[in-house]
Amino acid sequence: MAMVMVFDTETTTAKEKPFCYNVGYVIFDTDSRAVVCERDFVVEQIWHNTALFATAYYADKRPLYVQAMRARRAVMDKWGYIMRQMRIDMREYRVEYAYAYNSPFDDRVFTYNCDWFRTNNPLDNIPVLDIRGMVSEFITNTEEYREFCETNHRFTDSDNYSATAETVYQYITANHDFVEAHTALADSRIEMEILTECLDLGAEIGTTYKVAHQLPRYPEQPLTIKIDSNVIYQGTYRKKYVRSGLYSFKTEI
Repeated sequence: MAMVMVFDTETTTAKEKPFCYNVGYVIFDTDSRAVVCERDFVVEQIWHNTALFATAYYADKRPLYVQAMRARRAVMDKWGYIMRQMRIDMREYRVEYAYAYNSPFDDRVFTYNCDWFRTNNPLDNIPVLDIRGMVSEFITNTEEYREFCETNHRFTDSDNYSATAETVYQYITANHDFVEAHTALADSRIEMEILTECLDLGAEIGTTYKVAHQLPRYPEQPLTIKIDSNVIYQGTYRKKYVRSGLYSFKTEI
């Protein structure tokens, strides 16, 4: 049995100063899959700095936080209290590992904000691992996942296959209309489901898996080969190689 925390942050857009306005996390037992703790915090210092909050990419979600706080589903407090509560929860539930999707980003957010507000960082004494590494190893490297992306047009701006948490969650749940909330607790919940799917596929808690930062896509291209005006092959190819003036074509990936 391992107790694991999956966490997420929402921040302002400045890369060098990623002020965090929303922290969420889920603590669960990897054996029983029972969730033992959930938290959703709005950071008071950033929330009340309306000019700073307005720079966030998802600043238009402010009414959602208002609703959540009014319904007591989310709590507003200062960054230092939030970090203290996280430490208390991690100690109480004996959390062994912290996970996030694209964890280097969230880890850096914690480091920056703890330094800025001069608080202890609860992640300093625990391994922080990337769920996306598990996903790269057990989900997105499969032909089934590539077929899903082709069928549903899940591509990046550079025309590679998408590997966002939203796309991966659509794939594992067969819910093609799912849209990620981009609020910290909601995203932590779906990332926990992605993590447990990877565990079911053979991933091991505490193991670091290499992240595939790009999933190259090679769409089919028409190919006709002629000899003396006679067509000897007509079909498609996926990749083309040129070496020493010689062409070779790969028809399948």
